[in-house]
Amino acid sequence: MMGSRWVILVFMAFLLTACNTKEELKCEIPNVNSTNSQTANKSDNLNVAIYVDGSGSMLGYVKNGETNYIKALKSLRNVFELTGKLPVEYYRIGTPIQKITGSDYYSYGGSPVFYDGSNAKFKAVSSPIDAAIVPAEKDQQKMTVIITDLEQNSGDVTKLNKRIQDTYFNSQKKDYAVGVWAVKSEFNDKVYIQEANSIKTFAYNSGKQADKFRPFYVLFIGPHQDIKHYFEQLQKYDANQLLANSKLMIFHPDHIVDQISSLGTPPISIPKGITRPLSLVKDGVALSKGNYEILQIDSRQQENLTINYSVPFSPSQYSLFVDTNSLNAKVKIEKFDKFAKKFIVVDANSEISSAMKLQDWQIIPQENKLNFSAIIQPNKFPEPGIYKLQFDILSQTLEVPSWWKEWDWQTKANEQDGSKTHNLEEFFMALKNRTETMKAEQSQNSEDNNWLVGRFCYGIQKN
Repeated sequence: MMGSRWVILVFMAFLLTACNTKEELKCEIPNVNSTNSQTANKSDNLNVAIYVDGSGSMLGYVKNGETNYIKALKSLRNVFELTGKLPVEYYRIGTPIQKITGSDYYSYGGSPVFYDGSNAKFKAVSSPIDAAIVPAEKDQQKMTVIITDLEQNSGDVTKLNKRIQDTYFNSQKKDYAVGVWAVKSEFNDKVYIQEANSIKTFAYNSGKQADKFRPFYVLFIGPHQDIKHYFEQLQKYDANQLLANSKLMIFHPDHIVDQISSLGTPPISIPKGITRPLSLVKDGVALSKGNYEILQIDSRQQENLTINYSVPFSPSQYSLFVDTNSLNAKVKIEKFDKFAKKFIVVDANSEISSAMKLQDWQIIPQENKLNFSAIIQPNKFPEPGIYKLQFDILSQTLEVPSWWKEWDWQTKANEQDGSKTHNLEEFFMALKNRTETMKAEQSQNSEDNNWLVGRFCYGIQKN
């Protein structure tokens, strides 16, 4: 008799399932720009122009033997001309810009005569760094490389930034980016600081103390994939651990994350009052999990429920991180209508729209993780049923790296701190702001003015 009852129960369960509309929950995760691959492809025909700041403020980098500055000059020649087999033109920044040979660059760029004005071939010059930003010829793929301490004439980094933006870093040159290789090097000579309308100098000798090294900067202006490729080549070439004293970053609005984060891993914790079933069955619909997070809430549950997550996060290599303080979740909610036998979009003004919130964002760069909490308020789901929630995680701003301020003259230990660069933070902030502005300019409407960082989809059944 018991066996007959068991068969009947199984048969009834089968009938209930068979009569339900079946659906697999699919969360569509958008692809990002395909050139955000881990191995960047270089252009087939790239023209390279390397400009070396020839002013006296650079002299200290070549007076302490084989400095990091001299090693960097050799590295650049190696990756572009010797290994890359590219046509490279060399220039000395001054008034006027002086074209030099590859032999001049290699033989004299690392010696005092290139900077001190003692050689008739290399006369004393000032630093019109912005003059090195020259438009490419029509249909030409060009990489401009500028080696400088960023002590621009009159201390005006806004002039340099404007020239970069007007010439390359704009909506007409969508594939062009600005890369920065910031290096700390041994230094022994005068440091020049432009303040107000005067230039002051002081003697500075870093010795071999790495924390006292003076920074210089290599600016790369060219196609994003080429900057990324040659950054990788620099790292392969770095036998002397030059990059241990370096920072590498690329500014471009289309290369912030390599993949959109999703709920591919189970939550860290699940509170009482909620379960994670393999499927949801109610009101004539049977939903299998797919790539959704499926949750079932007990009808007696009244208190808020908190679920903690740690999901994969894939920032684009060398890019600025998104600012976690600017992250916000835009939600779209649908409820299954048992009479219409389909999901109906819930009005954005409905109380249901606040029934679940994502918050407490935290990026863990060392682990490539994005942590957050999901707060569920069961009493805001007005009635039993099945709900689909899609959260798009958006950011409108990028994070400011702490080293921008740490290397800036404003954080100097004293008035003769040669380990700092005048107006450095201002220069980088302008590039960051431009990156954010270009993202907004690319958007068709105000809703697209953000970077999509993650898409998290939930199927929730309230019994």
